[in-house]
Amino acid sequence: MADTAAFEKSCDDSVKQMQELLLRNMEGTLDYLAEKAGSKVGVNTGALRADTKSLGAKIVGDEVHGAAGNTLEYALYHHQGTGIYAIDGNGRKTPWVYEDPRTGNKIYTKGSKPNPYLKDTIEQEQGNIAKWLGGG
Repeated sequence: MADTAAFEKSCDDSVKQMQELLLRNMEGTLDYLAEKAGSKVGVNTGALRADTKSLGAKIVGDEVHGAAGNTLEYALYHHQGTGIYAIDGNGRKTPWVYEDPRTGNKIYTKGSKPNPYLKDTIEQEQGNIAKWLGGG
């Protein structure tokens, strides 16, 4: 019986190298998307734009998974909208009043319109995403 250990090790090493290449390509893609998405964020203080970043990539089984986005608590509300404007109608249906933390003024609102900057970026950058994932 032939000794196939060297061949098997070579195959395992090739798979590992390919996974590492795909992981690097995903990380580059996520950085690219975060930069593009950050430029679409409505700016008030700039904190949300500054927080738009790669959230990491990892190998899960035989797939490479990654995410770009934000870690700020209000990022979801900015992206999806609130109140009557919330995407998919998932917001509050009645108006409300809150105190603006910066000014202390009372604000009457029905919600805020969504700014799906991450979703829009992914849709608009499909060609470039494919290039980045391919290493280009």
